[in-house]
Amino acid sequence: TPQAKEMLKSPAAELVCVRSWEEFIGVESGYHYIEKKGRIPGAVFGNCGSDAYHMENYRNPDHTSREYHEVAERWESVGITPEKHLAFYCGTGWRGSEAFFSAWLMGWPRVAVYDGGWFEWSNDPNNPYETGKPE
Repeated sequence: TPQAKEMLKSPAAELVCVRSWEEFIGVESGYHYIEKKGRIPGAVFGNCGSDAYHMENYRNPDHTSREYHEVAERWESVGITPEKHLAFYCGTGWRGSEAFFSAWLMGWPRVAVYDGGWFEWSNDPNNPYETGKPE
């Protein structure tokens, strides 16, 4: 979590939330064992797909990975670019890891997984969080 907080302070870095829109805006946490709903303030929406158990925006209908240029175009449209230091996170780690793997295979040089993700962040009462549509 300290590294995630440092990244949030840097204009050259992004925390990328690879969760569903409903998770991102705080309608649901995505998991029955994660009580708090919302997102890390300053995180960019990486849009996994419909819910905590699907990655249809990163996969084809047969569950193979989408072409990398499709993923890169989607990311770049929201400011997720290879020039930045990126840490991908989700609720528990698997979606963030899949997004990280796509970026790594594309040769993006500074990518990581915030493996504690929303589960770790939301369990610390001192960590801020946001709900609703970002401004």
